[in-house]
Amino acid sequence: MKAKGGRFEPHCLATTLGSLPHTDVAHGTRLMFESTPEIPAWPQFPRRAFHENMMVQFTEGMPGLVEEGDRVYFDTQAPDFTDQLTGFYGYYLAVIEQGDFGPLDSFGLSPEYAAGFGEFLARLPQQSATWRALKGQVTGPFTLGTNLLDQNRRPAYYDRQLRDVIVKTVALKAAWQISRLGTFGVPVMIFLDEPSLLGFGSQTFITVSREDVLGDLNEVAAAIHTLGGLAGVHCEANTDWALLMESDLDILAFDAYDHMQAITLYPAELRSFLERGGSLGWGIVPTLDREAAATETVSSLLARFDEGVELLVRKGFVRQALLSRALITPSCGAGGVLTEALAKRVLALLRQVSLSLRNLYGWSEA
Repeated sequence: MKAKGGRFEPHCLATTLGSLPHTDVAHGTRLMFESTPEIPAWPQFPRRAFHENMMVQFTEGMPGLVEEGDRVYFDTQAPDFTDQLTGFYGYYLAVIEQGDFGPLDSFGLSPEYAAGFGEFLARLPQQSATWRALKGQVTGPFTLGTNLLDQNRRPAYYDRQLRDVIVKTVALKAAWQISRLGTFGVPVMIFLDEPSLLGFGSQTFITVSREDVLGDLNEVAAAIHTLGGLAGVHCEANTDWALLMESDLDILAFDAYDHMQAITLYPAELRSFLERGGSLGWGIVPTLDREAAATETVSSLLARFDEGVELLVRKGFVRQALLSRALITPSCGAGGVLTEALAKRVLALLRQVSLSLRNLYGWSEA
């Protein structure tokens, strides 16, 4: 999976972006393995339980967090908040700066919050070991910070202390996944899911600076790299892709089905990203439109993918280089609007599109 110089070259292999609409954990995990045997990802099941909601799933271990019914928020006025902060930073320094992985267990993903991770881990030894990499994911710091609130219903991202806690929690969640998945002897990639970056630069987040977002992403990426992992990001629709291309992330996953044009607006930044070893996750199989998921075919998606590649070739990019650095993914998670039947169809399309591309370019045995 890595070429000389440490570059990640997936050669059109497929992986998923996390979520499925299933509530049967074993069934959903089996489907994921069948569709992406080379780069399997542990599946998230947001319809299974409240704690699998992406705004809650990665909050275990956060200091000062309170759960009241369906509301999860920070209480910075709690009598023991300072003590919780002290303990949290002690854990972070031990793991990230001293290499002591013992405290990582405090930031693991329990079955209540991520049933798919445990099922994934249990099934890995039973697979045929054809993996080229393993994938995990965590909600990104910007999305988590702008959706988690404090006791006054103010987004945590606007509180310097809480924002720092969120960034470091995301890093620890990524580190814990790498510590578990890294035992299987193949590269581990961790994607940051950042749907809220869609609104970055708008009136909603007018006080958030570019430097803040970039710094937070790079801090998490640095933690992932320290443990030998690959850092990716998934953002649906349009965002400031130039910012992401300038970050220290290794993989940018974008919606190539509905928003291919967005990635072409930053040719200089994309060229620099690719030259330093970056890869693109082409979200070419639709998941946000039921009709599209039900009617698209392998042929129509291959044609759409080729059109996207051609757009970049016309801007001076080398086709072969784009293809060797292409990861094939759904356009977004499948756990949103799709039924189980449509999600199964999407996974089948994903598998066939990847296989077709690899056969076409002579990578079926690579």
